[in-house]
Order: sequence, then structure tokens, then C-alpha cells
Amino acid sequence: MNLYSVLAAPIMQQFDGLVESDLDFAPSPKLEVGDVALRTFIAAKKVGMAPPQFAQAIVEQVDFGTSVIEVKAAGPYINFKLNRSQFAKSIVSTVFDQGDSFGSSQGGAGQTMLIEHTSINPNASPHVGRARNAMYGDSLVRLFRFDGYDVDVHYYVNDIGRQIGLLVLDTEGQLDELTFDDVLEAYVKANDRANPEKPEYDADFEAAGYEMLAKMEKGDPEIAAKFTQVTDLCLAGQLAVLARLGIEYDCFDKESKYLDDPSLDEIVKALEAKKAVFTDEDNRLVVDLSKIGHDRDEGRYFVLRRGNGSSMYGFRDLAYTIDKMSKGADVNLQVFGEDHKLYAEQLELILKAANKPVPESIYYAYILLKEGKMSTRSGEGVLLEDFLDQAAERAQVKIDEQCADMSEEERKEIARKISISAVRFSILRVNPNKSVIFDWESSLSFSGDTGPYVQYSTARINSMLRKFGEVPTEIADDIPLTADAEWALMAHLATFTDVVAQATSSRNVAAIGVYALETARLFTSFYHDCPVLVAETEELKVARVQLCKATLQTLTNALNLLGIEALERM
Repeated sequence: MNLYSVLAAPIMQQFDGLVESDLDFAPSPKLEVGDVALRTFIAAKKVGMAPPQFAQAIVEQVDFGTSVIEVKAAGPYINFKLNRSQFAKSIVSTVFDQGDSFGSSQGGAGQTMLIEHTSINPNASPHVGRARNAMYGDSLVRLFRFDGYDVDVHYYVNDIGRQIGLLVLDTEGQLDELTFDDVLEAYVKANDRANPEKPEYDADFEAAGYEMLAKMEKGDPEIAAKFTQVTDLCLAGQLAVLARLGIEYDCFDKESKYLDDPSLDEIVKALEAKKAVFTDEDNRLVVDLSKIGHDRDEGRYFVLRRGNGSSMYGFRDLAYTIDKMSKGADVNLQVFGEDHKLYAEQLELILKAANKPVPESIYYAYILLKEGKMSTRSGEGVLLEDFLDQAAERAQVKIDEQCADMSEEERKEIARKISISAVRFSILRVNPNKSVIFDWESSLSFSGDTGPYVQYSTARINSMLRKFGEVPTEIADDIPLTADAEWALMAHLATFTDVVAQATSSRNVAAIGVYALETARLFTSFYHDCPVLVAETEELKVARVQLCKATLQTLTNALNLLGIEALERM
């Protein structure tokens, strides 16, 4: 049920040319003057009237029926006093009827979507910083599936990169004994040996890495088997860590598949026709992007092949992108860190020059610690697995104190859910274009702007519902919910569909986190101001319990979009 749509409909009927987005509704800042306020600036301009004049015209000419008790203009604003009981019945009934689908407009029904996200280099366990890609991408998947899209989730497996060759070289003769936990240490060591700026630098080792990569590309079966062994080991370990956060994939696309893809020759021919490709002094095949629209020096040149003939990652990525677009999805998305923005723009220029369609790219900023940006290459990153272990341990201490009457197994399961909530919520509630400053203590707090705080609200509601018993599904015609705290909570529930629609349109789930927090806060105010199980009358007790159940359903749906589970107990 969309509260604002109910108010907008008679206005649009009276004044031609208006659409709902022209009418800027919001909760009234002062409930004593109205339950809902309307800013008329946008709509007034569209109908060719001064805002105060248009506001007065709405008051005088529009019939809102019995759902509105009073309509008053205040300059360019209109304040509506509503029949709260009537709206309350509609709001709670809608939540009950739609259940797990409440909040979804099913705008994507009948449409397909392909989302590619994460693609961690197969050299180590994922760190917390890289996990933002996976959590952001996974929440988009949940959001679009909730909206009705048929979503296919892809993971691009970098199975032939230089980093794999370095790992194979550094662990020569030890591959069969290598475990996933050994990989990070081995990669840092190998990377240092191939880095001219490190004291451990070994020029022969670096050259051998490139030589091994070239052999891999030429189809050397022995080298290919070693690359596959390392890649499979790393990928299995990474997926196991990501699975702890509830992140899953449908398709794994291996980079090696695109080594000799015929579309690469097609791209080169298109670039040659535009005189945008050349061979440089090092015998590398290079694109001059200034010939196809690049307007600055940074990123002007894009290398396709090395001097030894081996292809660059970007060259293969072009073929992969063409393959993804050929799937024919109605929407094709890819999630990148902000440090890949220039790279994605380079790929887009090349693809468009070859008359190829391009996916929609979405970017996210870094996760930072107090010590600065995380990095697996330096070996100073905070591993996601270690962080989840630490979060679960800290949550376990809290749960053991508060829930001593529960079994050890139940306490452990609750601690696991809280630790996941702490990690996912603290990252996803921040707009993706802003960096996240990760704080161990605040993310695990049971109060404040945290996932555990929202989960605590769901546990509190479930506790009340257990004490009450079975909640009636039939809503009274004259539902006795009129207190300000009740109304504030109900009106907020009615906006959930709009919040989800905006999140879908903007490809940004941060608003879902903000909405969940505000719902939890409004429920807390309601809980303190409006006795539920000891309400004044039986009718009021039932109505408030029904509001609690509607709130629980809404919070559960919002948390699910963030990959977080509501709690039965806490």
C-alpha cells in the first residue's frame, strides 16, 4: 500500500499533465499540523501556477474522500490530516496479504538480468576491502530478484594471469601439498621476488613468470594443468569464505576460455580501420584511445598484447564482455571498485569502436581501516575469514551473557548471524561511492546504527508474538490505532515499496539499510510509548500486536535484501 499514491491520485485526476513524481510528499515535521505534507513547487511549475496559488487550488478543488479529514494550505505547502484508522487498516492488511513479497512492485517481472561481480584474483583469501564488491553485488542480486527479475550471477575466474604463473613457479614441486591457507604467504613472497622495487627482486624469476604465461597461452598441457590446480584450489577456498556471508554464484566464466576468441581479431580489425592500433617499440600491440574518443593523456594507451605475443588481461576481458552481452539479458550489470573506473571506460571505448554493446558498470569506493587502505599484495590486509571469526567470537561473548538459558548450539548460531549482520550492514548501509571506515567495535554494537541493533528489534517483536500467541489475520474496520508513535511507524511501513523502487532504479542498496534503521528506531519509540500486551482494551492489544507483526515482516524483508537474517531470539 502506497500512502502517497492514494493522496496523489485525486490531484492528478483534477490537474492534467501531472505524474506522481511531480508531487513531493513527505511525513509532516509536526504531527499537530498534519500527518503528511506536500511541497508543490515542482507540480506548480508544471501546471503554470505559483506554488501558493496551486496549493490553495488543490485545497479548494480536489476531493480526497473519507480518507482525509482535513487539508490546509500553508504558502506553497499543504498539510493533510488523515483518517488514521482507515489508513492503518489498509497498511497492515497490505503487509499481511503480501508477506515475503511486501515492498516489491514486481517491476522486473518477465525480464532477465546478468550481474557479474567480485572476480577476486586467485592468489589469496579475500580481504575485507575486496569483500565490498561481493556484498554489494550480492545485495543487488537479492534486490532485483525481489523485484521480479530472473537474475543470473556470474563470477569471472582469472585462471591464467601472471599472478598464477608466479605462484606456480614459487611453489614448484609443492603443489600437491599446497593448501588454501598457504597461498597468501606464497603469493606475497612470489610477488616480492618479481617486484624490481623489493630487495628480494629476482629478474630471472620475473622473466620466468612471463615465459610460463606465454607457454600457458600456447596450450602447453603441463603448464595448463598446474595453472588449473592452483586456480581451483584458490577458487574453492574463496567461495567457501564468501559462502559464510550467504554469497553464491550461478556461473563461473574462466578467462582462459577467451584466449583465442575470434571476436578479438574482429576488434583489432575495427581498430585498424580507425587507425587506432599500432605496434610500439617493444613490439606490443597497443590501442591509441585518443583516436576513438579518449580526451586526456591519462589512460590514452591500452596494451592488447605483450612483446612476446601473450595477451593482456584487458584483451581477454573484451572477449568476455562480448560473450556476456551475447546472452541477451534485458539488463547487464558489472560491479567494479572505483580504481577500475578508467579501465572500464577504456574497455567501453574499444567495444563501441567495434560496434559492440556494453554492460552497465557500477562502482564502489574502498573500505578503510584506521591504518589505511587494505591490500593483499603487501600482506597487510585484514582477511575476511579472520574478521568473520573475530566478529563471531565477540558476538558469542555477548550472546553467552544475555542468553544463558539457551543451548550452546543455539547461542553459537545466533552469534554467527549477528557477526554476518555486523559485517554486511556496516558496509552496505554506506553509499557505494563513499569509502567505509571500518570500526570493529561500532559494527558489532547492539545499539546505534548497526545491523545487530536492527536484529534486536526483530528478536524483541518475536518475543512479544510468542507471548501473545496466534495473531489474527483479519483487520478490524475501525482499527483503534491513533497514537502518534503508532502512526509514525505505520506511515513509515507504507513507504517501503517506494524505498525498494528507488534502490532498484539507482542500483544502490544503502537506502534499504537506512530504512531498516529508521524502522527499528520508530518501533522502539512505539514500544516505549504504546503498551502492547497490556494495552487498555483487547481490541487495542490485538491492533498493536498486528502492527508489530507487520513491522516484523517489513524488517525481515529489508534485512533479506541486505543478506541478513532476522532473529527469533537474542
